[in-house]
Amino acid sequence: MAFSPSFHPSPGAPNFDPMNRKKLPILHLSVVFLALLFSGCERLGNGIVQEIEFPTHTPQLAVTLISRPMTDTLVARAQTSAGILDTTGSIRLKNALFTLTHEDGASYTWGGQTDWLNGIGHVLPNAELAAGLWTLECEEENFETATATQMVPPQIDSLGDYLYATTVELNSLNIDEYSEGDITKYFVDRNWTLELSLPDRSEARDFFILRPQQVNDAEEDEFWSNSTWISPEIEDDTRMNYNGLARGWMIEDISDANSLNSLRFEVNQFVTGEDLEALLAPAKLELAALSPELSEYYRTLELIENPSGGPLFTEPLLAYSNMSSGFGCFGLYTSCELELPNE
Repeated sequence: MAFSPSFHPSPGAPNFDPMNRKKLPILHLSVVFLALLFSGCERLGNGIVQEIEFPTHTPQLAVTLISRPMTDTLVARAQTSAGILDTTGSIRLKNALFTLTHEDGASYTWGGQTDWLNGIGHVLPNAELAAGLWTLECEEENFETATATQMVPPQIDSLGDYLYATTVELNSLNIDEYSEGDITKYFVDRNWTLELSLPDRSEARDFFILRPQQVNDAEEDEFWSNSTWISPEIEDDTRMNYNGLARGWMIEDISDANSLNSLRFEVNQFVTGEDLEALLAPAKLELAALSPELSEYYRTLELIENPSGGPLFTEPLLAYSNMSSGFGCFGLYTSCELELPNE
């Protein structure tokens, strides 16, 4: 048997085809790659860990007061901030003292054990905030005083200087009757198209929330049959985003033009009960005008709660705060009701 001069198999070697010699380097590269891969895995398995030392956290006052000027009560909350390695977590401060001062000198002061309502916070009834600039101050022993300021947003209404306009069309009304034992009940399903135009100032940015008001205090297991749902007619509308914390659609102007004209929504309502007349009462939505600080607070908390994705190793997103301590929010808003009738 004759062999190529450049290929001489050793005795007992497999009968290789000389024409396949060009494939051998590919095999060698694969072997080298696998060797490096297993070598890297072995090193990781043996514990190549980069230790990160967390900085020491000094607890600060975390203060939250979110309210509207025309309200029955003010509810403020003060807690301690906590570091990531703090096993005790944030602590509610029942002795915190709050002071709200208007630019004209008028003020409210409340707090301490006297005004503490467990599970809610420090409550001040019968408060009414005038238009203008307000300063919040929170004091608690062993902590540096935390402060923040807020300008009351314009009062949103269908009359006045800060106007909205609506056009409502009832698309469908369905009433079903059913029995629970000897009791006759009704199920009402209604659908509307709502066109909403909002004020859009050229000298300032405007922020709003549109959200439903529940018909009654339904139990959790009745939520799906006693609820109102709002959805924009245009999907992925850059002017609005749903915010779970605010329980509604946050809307903001995105240009200098009248970008908040003719916003169209679909509204669905499902209600059940024995009193058909009450079930057919106009559905109610709440329209609120937010301060820029309150809007940013809601926006960042929503991003923290529902991140949209990104690189694996990124800087953590922090909740916006306008408190001097860096934790919490003092936010004000105005609001009004929108009614959706059965005609």
